[in-house]
Amino acid sequence: MTQQERQAFIRSLPLADIHRHFDGSIRPETLWELSEKYYSAVPGLDFEQFRHYLQWDDDLDNTLLDYLDKFHVPLQYTQFYDNIRRISYELAEDAWNDGVRLLELRLNPFIHRRAGLTTRQVIAATRKGFSTFGAEHPEFRAGIIVIAMRNHGGNMARILLREVIGEKEDYHAGVGVVGFDIAGHEAPYPPMLFKDAYDLATTMGLKKTAHAGESEGPERIWEALEYLGPQRIGHGTSAGQDPELMKRLARDGIYLEVCLSSNLQTGAVSDLKDHPLPRFLDAGIKVALCTDNPTVSSTCLSREYELAMEHFGLSEKDVVELARMSCQGTFLASGCHCKFPSAE
Repeated sequence: MTQQERQAFIRSLPLADIHRHFDGSIRPETLWELSEKYYSAVPGLDFEQFRHYLQWDDDLDNTLLDYLDKFHVPLQYTQFYDNIRRISYELAEDAWNDGVRLLELRLNPFIHRRAGLTTRQVIAATRKGFSTFGAEHPEFRAGIIVIAMRNHGGNMARILLREVIGEKEDYHAGVGVVGFDIAGHEAPYPPMLFKDAYDLATTMGLKKTAHAGESEGPERIWEALEYLGPQRIGHGTSAGQDPELMKRLARDGIYLEVCLSSNLQTGAVSDLKDHPLPRFLDAGIKVALCTDNPTVSSTCLSREYELAMEHFGLSEKDVVELARMSCQGTFLASGCHCKFPSAE
């Protein structure tokens, strides 16, 4: 199958992206426009230089810290309701144009409150952008997963959850909060610090996922399973080092949210050919192929499927099953509504 044939086949499928971050998915052109609006352009930079502050550069960037640095500039422009609403609409539009019909967006409301917005206003602006796009494209479904940052601690995670209880999907006709997540530096902030927050999320009726095993070993995934009880694990790359953990994940039907480009750039894997994705699939682990941060990684979901086909020899049948499985992993109350061709 040629590259063009692979692309056409992937684009024929209804895709689901259930691990995509708000602040890592903003159009560079939008951020540049906003920079000119607020600052009358950025002194000394043209647009191509500006993009470097937003997107991974193989020639200049090497580490996880380089990757995380890409999130600083967008935060200057995501402190205002109308900007968040516009960006959310554009996020939905970009996903739709790439064949995504089901999108779960990761959002940490706290980091968008520096100009005075409340947590509920940040979520309301995101909902508004998604709902406006959804009204124009009835086949599009979206939900919000709120993220607590590890370095903010367990108490702040519980405060965040209490602030979003009225934003749950159950209470809104369209888009709402469907899940809870923790993200950030793994090493100093073990999962046990967030046990009470995850217990509260369970009481609230939210589904649960947790970033684990991206920059740390499989022990962090074991701990997340023990203390947090998630239905899904964000990345979980280091699970490939532990056969017993892979058996546990397969046995309990725990999803791994796999992001190939991001895993390579952050150093979770040193080479894509060494990524454990094929071993996860062979072990019977449920996998959702996702983008993580399309702008930072200069990727899109269809490109991630292309990479999987190119590097791991996935057949058309394999790709259909992976796309179906990714959709079925959703936290949306309506479940997977996408129609897939027969895998025979």
